[in-house]
Amino acid sequence: MSYCINPKCPKPADPLNAQNRICRHCGSALFIQGRYRVTGLLGEGGFAKTFEVDDRGTPKVLKVLQLGQSKAVSLFQREADVLQKLRHPGIPRVEAGDYFTFSPRHSTAEVHCLVMQKIEGCNLEEWLNHKQHKPISQRQALDWLRQLTEILREIHSHQYFHRDIKPTNIMLQPGGKLALIDFGSVRQVSGTYLAKMGVGHQGTIIASKGYAPPEQENGHPVPQSDFFALGRTFVHLLTARHPLEFYDAFTDELRWRQAAPHISPELADFIDYLTQRLPGQRPQNTQVILQCLGAIDQAGQKSRSFIVHQKSPKASHHPHPPTLSPKGGKIKARKVFSWKMPLLALSGLVLLPGLAWTQVKIYPYLTSIIPSESPPKFTQSPPKAKIATAAIPVSAPAPISPTKTLAGHSQDVRSVAFSPDGKTLASGSLDGTIKLWDLAKGQTRQTLKADTAPGEMVYSLLAISPDGEILASNSGSRGSIEIWNLKTGKLLQEVQAQTAGVAAIAISPNGDIFATGSPDGTIQLWNLPGGTQINSFSLHIGPVQALAISPDGQTLATGFQNGSIKLSPLNPGNDSSPEDNQGLSHTILVGHVNKVHTVAFSPDGKILATGSADNTIRLWDVATGKLRHTLSNSQGIIYSVAFTGDGDILASGSASGQIQLWNVATGAAIKNLPAHSGLVESVAFSPDGRTLASASTDKTIKIWALP
Repeated sequence: MSYCINPKCPKPADPLNAQNRICRHCGSALFIQGRYRVTGLLGEGGFAKTFEVDDRGTPKVLKVLQLGQSKAVSLFQREADVLQKLRHPGIPRVEAGDYFTFSPRHSTAEVHCLVMQKIEGCNLEEWLNHKQHKPISQRQALDWLRQLTEILREIHSHQYFHRDIKPTNIMLQPGGKLALIDFGSVRQVSGTYLAKMGVGHQGTIIASKGYAPPEQENGHPVPQSDFFALGRTFVHLLTARHPLEFYDAFTDELRWRQAAPHISPELADFIDYLTQRLPGQRPQNTQVILQCLGAIDQAGQKSRSFIVHQKSPKASHHPHPPTLSPKGGKIKARKVFSWKMPLLALSGLVLLPGLAWTQVKIYPYLTSIIPSESPPKFTQSPPKAKIATAAIPVSAPAPISPTKTLAGHSQDVRSVAFSPDGKTLASGSLDGTIKLWDLAKGQTRQTLKADTAPGEMVYSLLAISPDGEILASNSGSRGSIEIWNLKTGKLLQEVQAQTAGVAAIAISPNGDIFATGSPDGTIQLWNLPGGTQINSFSLHIGPVQALAISPDGQTLATGFQNGSIKLSPLNPGNDSSPEDNQGLSHTILVGHVNKVHTVAFSPDGKILATGSADNTIRLWDVATGKLRHTLSNSQGIIYSVAFTGDGDILASGSASGQIQLWNVATGAAIKNLPAHSGLVESVAFSPDGRTLASASTDKTIKIWALP
């Protein structure tokens, strides 16, 4: 048949139109754009009707907008734009030109149309009906969770989030693969958008009851809203009942576990982890989700049991992802928050953990037995170098124990930095606060808090100027930098920096400028303390993961998501950027096979230390770009590195909760410190090199006195 898409046609499904080119009732064209013949109505709901069309022998799907309001048109156009950019077998394909407007006969109103690939199969709600509402198995759940997470990774990597994940929007194709459909609610993530959400602006409310998280129902969705909807979808699939059937209004809990006795406690814990009430309590990127699934699957294959740290099931409980003991014997609980976005460790006094956005960017929280991300492909082979391990120390140094444990943060401590006189330590936490500690007394001197919205992601980057006057921090998801007077604790300036979020900050040795790096690949230079932008540029390699400025202020080291590092000339005094200095040498360091989370220059500027998700540290000769040593201690992902003031010793913090001390000259391991029960997010040496501070996801800071 030929279906008429004119919204005012009195008989659009007239079978007598089958061979016509013009509708018998309204005179509108039935052969749309000279190629599409509408063969039937597939469904309608929301803003649009969906039809099946024949495109010269190929079946496709046509969506026709039923509303003419500007907001509806904007959402419809956004869907078309997003689908043209996304390329994944689990996402309907849209080509350029597939969005167009159609003019019905005798009408001045245009009809907005979008043609896309037809996904064969049935949606998961229909599939459950066909299966007589039999819940899916754990094995099937793990497989489907992986498939959908891979699809979300593609969406989120383009700085979008879906906003309407539920069983009816997930298609099961004949070959057993899943596809995510209905991108009419998709939203682009930007610093501007997150800033508006953070100050109370309400977005378009698109919420499917039972699947949408609280922040989305209140008009403030964020990327982690997709993870909540994913978890609620699997509550439905694992119980074959709608999630709201399990909702207890008196306790604000979803009591669903008793309806899924066939799944392991680890999978149930993971579903609850996805559906935590606040976005900051959920996984922060798809890589974290994939590694959780890998841990659950690995435990099942080895017939091992997980023991997860649990409390009474309150809505405020933060479930921790299951972790395995690296020794393979007794399984123990590890209090680890898994939402890590790519933050970075900086040189000198600036030490930052890895962050990810986006992102988008984003990182793993598990011990070293869990594989890290798939290595990217390089066009050249990594240089060979001697590998030093922690198994054979150079000597047997005296034991080192922490002299103080500083507790006071209510969430993960992400970064620490010493003041130049070594008397004050600044710490940044996921709880949204910066604490200034009096090290002599071991007490908090002052607590600084940036203006963040409830549930807003908190990144907690820190940098202290060499004169000890300025503290720069990034405390929220809005891409802004706060500039504080370190001595008084007064907020001097808030700089609206990277629109895609801030992934790294570094202050120059003379304290006149600071640099910010973003997941969108841009780097910006700002003056201090005024916060006026000096320059903005891109090194055209990809998302920035780490930044450091050399002690002489002439070289910028940038670590990237693909594992590479770039050394670029930097001369901010004449307002030039690395990309402007075309006649000067740029060095690309290739050797890591996964994200570079941290970079730091030695005090003399001759050596660059880099730590990566490939579980190694590399020491590079800055002048030649050659690799000096590869340091590997099998402790897991390296999140932070720091040099002593004389440059003789390097400290590294890793996913295992341990700190490793290294001999910089030889690359040999000196001492291993079993420091924390969680990830070591940041390490920093005092200016005299006699004191080491470490920060962890166990919410504590430890102070170490070195001999």
